[in-house]
Amino acid sequence: MPADYKKKVIIALDFNNIKDAKNLIHKLEGEAYIYKVGLELFLNCGNEILIFLKRAGYKIFLDLKFYDIPNTVYNAVKSAGLFGVDIINVHASGGIEMMKAAKKGLLEAQETAGKKIELFAVTVLTSFSSEDVKEVFDFHNNCVYGINQENTAESIALHLAGLAEKSGLDGVVCSPLESLSIKKKFGDNFKTITPGIRLKENNIKKQNTLEKENSIKNRHDDQKRITSPSEAFRNKADYIVVGRPVAHAAEPLASLKKIYRDIETC
Repeated sequence: MPADYKKKVIIALDFNNIKDAKNLIHKLEGEAYIYKVGLELFLNCGNEILIFLKRAGYKIFLDLKFYDIPNTVYNAVKSAGLFGVDIINVHASGGIEMMKAAKKGLLEAQETAGKKIELFAVTVLTSFSSEDVKEVFDFHNNCVYGINQENTAESIALHLAGLAEKSGLDGVVCSPLESLSIKKKFGDNFKTITPGIRLKENNIKKQNTLEKENSIKNRHDDQKRITSPSEAFRNKADYIVVGRPVAHAAEPLASLKKIYRDIETC
């Protein structure tokens, strides 16, 4: 079990309005310490949610996945860093020049903000299945990234992690299934953030009413490469990201405590 594990669990605020986000934050008060603000919430309420989280003393992962020409990403990361967030990410597939520009922007923002800000690169989205990876990356059976083997999520994630490591980033966002391989290749100081976290138990059967059961069954879940919280940490993840299992649970605090209990089995 990792030390201070509660501070390594990032709660995703998967909402399109600040009211629902604040409601969840209130329900998890005293049990959650770092929140992820993604595109949906940021585009709907912008800096307002970041100001609220900062004033309340929470850490912030600004998950906007920047991917553009180097100068644009440099300016975007610098601006994001000046918001006072703690973690920012870019797409590793933007390449080394782009990631180095992002790092430059981050360091400048960090100096102004007077605090450490971590920069991570997204490798292969956890919504990609093996078939999706083959469809997107394996053109005419050629290895798009120069890897002398069949393209898999793991091989591509390892390659992109290598580009991020060369670029001086703090680590990568990857599936928990690839975290251990990345650690073995690049060392424990190269960090991993792993979304795609699900408890093994069948929560649907444990709902009190048929209405709740149908609500969860019908909720779209596009995560495909997943593990349990404890498995992710056994694979040496530095942070895990938990979204729907908590944010859309009938009892979010109870669901978060189940996740903590699972982590305690590591």
